[in-house]
Amino acid sequence: MLNRELLRLHRRGDRALPCFIDTADPDLLEKADRILTVFRSAAASGTTRGELAESLECFRNSGGENAALIKLAEDSCRFADTGRDELPELRKKLFEKSAGLLFTSDSPEALHKTLADDGVLPELDIYADLPENQVISGFRDMPPAELLQRYNVAQVQGLLLFAQKLVVRTGETAPADLRRCFKYLKFFRLLASITRKGNGFEMEISGPLAIFSNSRKYAVQLAAFLPAVLLLKHYSLAAKVEWKGRVLDLELDESSGLVSCYRNFSAYVPEEIALFHRLFREKVQDWSIVGDTPFLCGKQGEIFFPDLSFQEHATGRILHLELFHRWHRGELEKRLKTLRQDPGLPLVIGVDRSIADEEVLRELSGNDPELARRIFLFRDFPGVERTLKILKAGMGYAG
Repeated sequence: MLNRELLRLHRRGDRALPCFIDTADPDLLEKADRILTVFRSAAASGTTRGELAESLECFRNSGGENAALIKLAEDSCRFADTGRDELPELRKKLFEKSAGLLFTSDSPEALHKTLADDGVLPELDIYADLPENQVISGFRDMPPAELLQRYNVAQVQGLLLFAQKLVVRTGETAPADLRRCFKYLKFFRLLASITRKGNGFEMEISGPLAIFSNSRKYAVQLAAFLPAVLLLKHYSLAAKVEWKGRVLDLELDESSGLVSCYRNFSAYVPEEIALFHRLFREKVQDWSIVGDTPFLCGKQGEIFFPDLSFQEHATGRILHLELFHRWHRGELEKRLKTLRQDPGLPLVIGVDRSIADEEVLRELSGNDPELARRIFLFRDFPGVERTLKILKAGMGYAG
């Protein structure tokens, strides 16, 4: 992700026009390859972050898009953890002890022994935890053209960090491609309203400037969603972004030539979800998790995508589960309204305790006991036992 200083755009009236580079330009491809070569060598030799920065100084000094390309390549690095969380305290202790012994007549050997007896080892690299001393442990290599493609995508992602709202419209799209896009939307826990528009869909996604808490994290997740949109064959996006005291319109479609860096998302399963799947299989005999979760449609035309679907073996009936996380309070209220209007919808709801407690849930459900039976609380990610309990309570709604 690029910070504001590395973004390049033109303004035409109230429009923001990101400055893209030619990803087929031979000179740029050669430059990208030379930058990547430095990272490959650093990863192979166990270079520190500080040493890497020195090796790249000549590229940074030549200006242009170099600093952005370096930042994007660095985002693909892994840096080893020292595993020494006590180093800051050891540094403090070493300095205090050394200051106290500075004017004594002790020999260097005696000073060393005194410090060692107190648990401070001067021969230890006490600065190993500082960022510049972190060692590169891995680098996700890529072709030079991909680095240039990432540059162009990052120019748009950087603007989305300052978005009020993002609207994505799709043309006629294969169901599998839509499902993949909606899975990314869920994965990044974005606030979105989805409606059908002609042969496609419209996703209206709240921007970080509309979120009052954890807006930085939300902004990064919205920007990270962009490559998922780029996987669609037909799309257009429009956003209102705040830039240097002005609100500008950002508009793009598939003709921009932006290339997604996302590949096989279906092969990636977050750790907490993989753990839930495994524990559910081990502990529950009467239910199983359904592989493909469908789109659900409320009576007012709103479309949403549950997080998990479950099938009861005895009846074959399917019940869906939708989870609401930290900044989903507004969406939760909309979904409860949907359930009041359509009580036959086979849906149960999990609510993170960061946005509601028992009392708040009673207020949101209007003290409706039937609606309350379809809701449960969790922290971070629901447990198997609590999920099974809500599934059994919600079976009266499954078709």
